[in-house]
Amino acid sequence: MPSETPQPALISTLRARRSAAGLSQGELAAQVGVSRQALIAIELGRQVPSTALALQLARALRCGVESLFALPGGPVLTARWAGAEGRVAERAVVGRVDGRWVAHASACAERSADALLLALPDARGQVSIESLCEPKRLEQNLLVAGCAPLLGVLADRLAQRHRDARASWIAANSTRALELLAAGLVHVAGIHLGAASDAAAHASIVRQAVGARRVTLVNLARWRQGLLVAPGNPLGLAAGCGAFGPELRWALREPGSGARQLLERVLRQDGLQQVALAAGPPVARDHAEVARLVRWGLADAGVAIEAVARAEGLDFIPLAEERFDLVVPDALLETPLVSRWLDTIGRPAFRAEASRLPGYDLSLAGQASSVGV
Repeated sequence: MPSETPQPALISTLRARRSAAGLSQGELAAQVGVSRQALIAIELGRQVPSTALALQLARALRCGVESLFALPGGPVLTARWAGAEGRVAERAVVGRVDGRWVAHASACAERSADALLLALPDARGQVSIESLCEPKRLEQNLLVAGCAPLLGVLADRLAQRHRDARASWIAANSTRALELLAAGLVHVAGIHLGAASDAAAHASIVRQAVGARRVTLVNLARWRQGLLVAPGNPLGLAAGCGAFGPELRWALREPGSGARQLLERVLRQDGLQQVALAAGPPVARDHAEVARLVRWGLADAGVAIEAVARAEGLDFIPLAEERFDLVVPDALLETPLVSRWLDTIGRPAFRAEASRLPGYDLSLAGQASSVGV
């Protein structure tokens, strides 16, 4: 059983609050009349402040005492932080990768989190978290990064089939998913950066990302990606006909995403890439948000998968057929958690449900190919 961080007498979010207020340790210590060393001990939870000092700190930082200090309600772990710097009470999903705890921001408000962040990450990217469940349960959590909504369906099917196994879908574009895998921050990465007929394209991309590490590509689905436009396509948009004027408002995905790369290729054909991508609404976080921006009239068009277009009642103009492959380190293939995840792909319940979702082709699902050096 992996060791936990020694349970502190008091959980302190003082460091995070001080940093957010733009104060150095020395500046805050001077304001409340203690030494810098004493303040450091309080920030680390090694020293419990007096009631008077706690009130002084809260006044200096313009917050309540209860937002600075709390008694630990569950095991406190030290984890690698895989997200951006978050708020003091950031919720997280947690797993154990390569023998170390890893915490990702929990983006789903409708589902319970695994842990709460107790402070901002330190200079090494380490963060203290308060686990909301037993650490053994966290060890049974498979961290999977990718942008396919089908990953959420697969995760639910895994949990329903196995009481001692579950998976957390970490929403990330294909490039970011590979980065997380290479850094040891997820167990599995999902990518769509190549044509459906060209498995070698994914193999080449993955080889560059993971270096000498041996991995296996396992197909989850094939899909069509294309333009999402308002019902009836009122602007008459179509690829390759010069219809993309500079005034067109795009629902953009972030650089590095498969959707953004496909859009840039299409726009280059019309010579409008720089003009068209310079304007538009905020960058969409995922395929579903592209669809919502178009449906709400905040964008004229965007590139995403067919499934989200159908779900939002939009017209869909196909641009490319693509593979969505899972990148699995060979060292994990025979572990119970990963083998159960991959086995779930072939189960009738998952295939039956996926077949009812528009835009997914599972004819190659489960097909595997090795990627060596």
